Amino acid sequence: MSLMPSLAESSMKFSDRIEEYVLANGLKVILIEDKRSPAIVSSIWYNVGSSYEYSGVSGISHVLEHMMFKGTKNTLPGDFSKRIKEVGGSENAFTGRDFTGYYQKIHKDYLELSLKLESDRMSNILFSEEEFKKEVEVVKEERRLRTDDKPISKIFEKIGLQAFGMKDYGIPIIGTMDDLNRIKIDDLKKWYANYYVPNNATLILAGNFESNNAKSLIKKYYGNYSKQKVIDYSKVNMHEISFNEITAKDKVSQPMILLSFKNKSFSVEDKKELYAMELLLELMDGGLSSRFTKNLIDDSKIALNTFISYDSYSRKDSLITLGGSPRTGVKPEDLRTALINEFSIFIKNGLKKNELLNTKSRLLANNIYKFDSVFYQAMQVGMLETKNLDWRLLDEYVNDIDSITEKDLINAAKKIVSSDYIYSLIEPAP
Repeated sequence: MSLMPSLAESSMKFSDRIEEYVLANGLKVILIEDKRSPAIVSSIWYNVGSSYEYSGVSGISHVLEHMMFKGTKNTLPGDFSKRIKEVGGSENAFTGRDFTGYYQKIHKDYLELSLKLESDRMSNILFSEEEFKKEVEVVKEERRLRTDDKPISKIFEKIGLQAFGMKDYGIPIIGTMDDLNRIKIDDLKKWYANYYVPNNATLILAGNFESNNAKSLIKKYYGNYSKQKVIDYSKVNMHEISFNEITAKDKVSQPMILLSFKNKSFSVEDKKELYAMELLLELMDGGLSSRFTKNLIDDSKIALNTFISYDSYSRKDSLITLGGSPRTGVKPEDLRTALINEFSIFIKNGLKKNELLNTKSRLLANNIYKFDSVFYQAMQVGMLETKNLDWRLLDEYVNDIDSITEKDLINAAKKIVSSDYIYSLIEPAP
């Protein structure tokens, strides 16, 4: 059964309103037109994140993100944020495994201000030793709050290191505390000079702009930067995944288990197989009507809660993690068995009436309706670009999901049931 036309038509096609081109210096530009409000999201994405790092400098991409707000040859520390806020805008930045990004949400009248300030940071950052030391301490405190003081974050970090080692997606985005203590300002200068160049970046505007004016401003502020060779600083680190169990006692009120399966990187050639896995995970844990909720939480009362974590569009091999907490009196091992059994039962009995249509509709609604936000449009296109994936995947998504059959889902479930996984258990500390 095909999806309802109203859902399939709820998204404005990107191909109808995207223009993309490349400046002579290699800077890729993507313009996403959306005239529904006077707002523009101006963002720039650099192809560098934690997966580009190595042991000794983990966390450097995130530290550099902080330093980008500490002044240039033309601005004082804090000036960037102050000037954007003075015109009613907002700004922020983010570091991921595959990218470091910066954005401003502004009224269309202030696009030039945004481009002028952001382009200045591509080449003119000042590296004050005093500011550097302050920001490293800020990042270390972030690590304490977001990782060291959070049992789930700590266990995910251990799982990543056991699966991949200190390379690719095993490297913590925030960095290890040892590396944060070791990083020098010269390391940051080297990282900045290598990766923050036009031919390693994508500029994305989403919102209400006039195309010719936007192009003129982009050329004015970014066109004079030179293309440079980008060196791959990542190091070969041979690591074979270990499936040893991970156990910990920590500040949790109930035991928590995690089952982590290796998942291959996204490729267009394998997209149906990967989308089938995404749809299967939605079927299992996509809301109140999902199988985990109905069967494990509501009916059998084995689980107190459940969750699934995965990356739909990963540039490198990643992990699918199933998890949850058993109810009081239920052994963690029983919940472990029950989670896997849900996939085995599905393989044996297949789908229930309307379950496939309802799951597809839920998955598409969650993904498509977010595009009402120009910010999310810029974010989704930017994340794909930094993973070397085409934004046209977004236009094809409805038809791709609609083409998935019960057989495709059963094949995905068989991969879960037949695969080795890392089992992790967190128990309450005494």
